[in-house]
Amino acid sequence: MLALFFLKILVQLFRLVPFWALYQISNVLAFILYRIVGYRKQVILDNLMQAFPEKSSNEIKRIIKKTYLNLTDLMLESVKSQTTSLPELHRRCRVMNAEIAAEFLQQGQSVILAGSHCGNWEYAGLTLPYGLFGKLVGVYKPLTNKHVELYLNKNRSRGSLVLVSMDDSVAFMRKHLKKEAWAYMMIGDQSPSSRKRAHWVTFFGRETATLPGIDVLARTFGFPVFSYRILRVKRGFYEIEYEPLWLEPETATELDITRAYTKRLEEEIRANPETWLWSHKRWKMKREE
Repeated sequence: MLALFFLKILVQLFRLVPFWALYQISNVLAFILYRIVGYRKQVILDNLMQAFPEKSSNEIKRIIKKTYLNLTDLMLESVKSQTTSLPELHRRCRVMNAEIAAEFLQQGQSVILAGSHCGNWEYAGLTLPYGLFGKLVGVYKPLTNKHVELYLNKNRSRGSLVLVSMDDSVAFMRKHLKKEAWAYMMIGDQSPSSRKRAHWVTFFGRETATLPGIDVLARTFGFPVFSYRILRVKRGFYEIEYEPLWLEPETATELDITRAYTKRLEEEIRANPETWLWSHKRWKMKREE
């Protein structure tokens, strides 16, 4: 309860902070995390050096600096989004081509929307339902602190997003399979918890354990898969674009969709490397240990 208490105070404090001041605070916080605290600095450095061996040390340093700024922007934007009106969020995060996924829903066909931790995924959860007739399910990993989880999920669902935990997602899909079409938003770039169930694919030239859910669920239920990219247009403003990833899941064999997703993700990261979360240990799991 203590964590929830402080979170609520923080959210109410940032209700009073205008966006221009938010980014000034972010500048200071990024400097503190980078220069003073050194938050996960070695992890970020190791990840970038392994992902971009062709880049010079100066280029890596520039990406690291931007990575911290991206991190603090996302942290503060996420806090601020708890009390930001939906019209303002739609102004700051525009969905450009929802119709290419919405037409499947109109035909009674559910789809999977495969996203990543590039850009502001919290904004995406609040704005994506609008172009999908409010038929969007966010599949999420439950938090340890259930009080904080309930509080955050209540705010995340303001834009008609229906939240379903990873553990309950299969049952939800099975229940609604023949009743109504939904778009299932899934973020697939985390490290899996199970080495045996993981899909092993090549990511930035390295064998990488990847969550199998998008691939397995698309083939199991026959859901076409779109990827969506959250592009930062300028500081505090984003555009979301859908792209077909695998529209005929019946033609896919195991790993096909995971490989396609990973390839698309790597392209997205290479285009704007500072927008991904390099602070997590993406390559901590080995196939054999």
